[in-house]
Amino acid sequence: MSLQENDELKKLYRLISKHYKQIIGKNVDLDSDEVTVETIANMFERLMSSVQKYRQEIEDTSLMMEANLEEISNTYDLLSSLLEITDVLSKSVNPFDVAEEVIDIIQSNVPSEEVVLFTLENGKVKEFSKTGTKTSRAFFNSYMLSASHKVVLDEKIPLMAIPIESKDEFYGAFLCVGKKNGPFYSAADRKLVESAAKQLRIAFSNYKYFKMELKRATIQKELSIAYDIQQSLFPKVFPKNFDVAGVSIPAHDVGGDYYDAFELDGKLFITVADVSGKGVPAAIIMSSFRSYLKGIVRSSKNLEELSNSLNHLISSDISEDRFVTAVIGIFDPKSQTFEYVNAGHDPIIHVSEKKSRFLGSNVIPFGIMDTPGMYKTERISVKPNDMLIVYTDGIAEARNLNEEEYGLDRLIEFAKNFSDLSPHDMLDMLMKNVADFSHDAEQHDDITALIAKT
Repeated sequence: MSLQENDELKKLYRLISKHYKQIIGKNVDLDSDEVTVETIANMFERLMSSVQKYRQEIEDTSLMMEANLEEISNTYDLLSSLLEITDVLSKSVNPFDVAEEVIDIIQSNVPSEEVVLFTLENGKVKEFSKTGTKTSRAFFNSYMLSASHKVVLDEKIPLMAIPIESKDEFYGAFLCVGKKNGPFYSAADRKLVESAAKQLRIAFSNYKYFKMELKRATIQKELSIAYDIQQSLFPKVFPKNFDVAGVSIPAHDVGGDYYDAFELDGKLFITVADVSGKGVPAAIIMSSFRSYLKGIVRSSKNLEELSNSLNHLISSDISEDRFVTAVIGIFDPKSQTFEYVNAGHDPIIHVSEKKSRFLGSNVIPFGIMDTPGMYKTERISVKPNDMLIVYTDGIAEARNLNEEEYGLDRLIEFAKNFSDLSPHDMLDMLMKNVADFSHDAEQHDDITALIAKT
């Protein structure tokens, strides 16, 4: 090799060494004698290999960035569409009112020959679509019959079915048929429609709950009105010439208990009744009982005739599985007597001089048998300041948290201990005593009591 060629080779070596160090990251310090064409060729080959590898990495990174960018773009489009659906659903409590707007959003993002929302309401199928529904309807009819409603993707048609359901209820499904901008429905298409289905599932569930609450509120309002009406049926004031007090506390909004006390030809007429059953049906029968009693009380010649007439009216009016237990009595201050009929009711408590006795039932409840003349009266003598306590079984059967009943023994003991009080004060104390006994236990029956002092 000539001297000039050797100098040129060294220049090339220095040039390549500079880039070699930058790219390979290593120094190559060779003596002048070691610099050969083969050495430089090897260095150049390694340089080119590194450059090609770096170029490949750049290309791979570029492709990955493009893919990520596309995914970000798709995610943005998905979120934008879902936000749009959320805005649409927020317009109305009733998702059926805005269902077609939801369909428009899906159609604009997943163009199809048919985009249909099928929903079920009260067992009836509803369709929401601005496209054809022929293929979709035929598929949905068979889809409804399937045991489980799963996502269906059929690439041949192509068709996509996305159910709208919770663990407990099937609300309907989205059907997309005939993809327009591609041979089949993509994962992005499925994700959008599935997300829309989840939002609609929540909307349908909330709407169902809203309707239930609205219905409950309506019923509660009606029951509140019924309660006010029922309370108006009880006496607001008692006869001034007699010492008497009464109260009724329904277990529910309305009850089947009734009490009354009024003056009749200088005598005190009292009644306490308990309709079988509870709630609204019992309250309706109770109202009828009161109407019949008020209608015939002044036209009847005596208590027996009144009782038999009342039984006839009630027997003709209520069903066979219903009846009314009742005490109907008349206290005569002149003769100092108390005449009564106890029709299958709890025993009347008569307290006289700190001694008590039961005046038990002497005939079956009203409404069971329509037998003429079946009801006979009983008559007892009473002394001044005697106490008559008439009540319903809601008092004796009141329970505490240990399922213990208040009981007749406790009621009798209470009556003897507090018979010196006025009926009003005694009644207040009795209600408090029963409430304290029951404490936080739920009231399971109507509680009614009427107390009169002779």
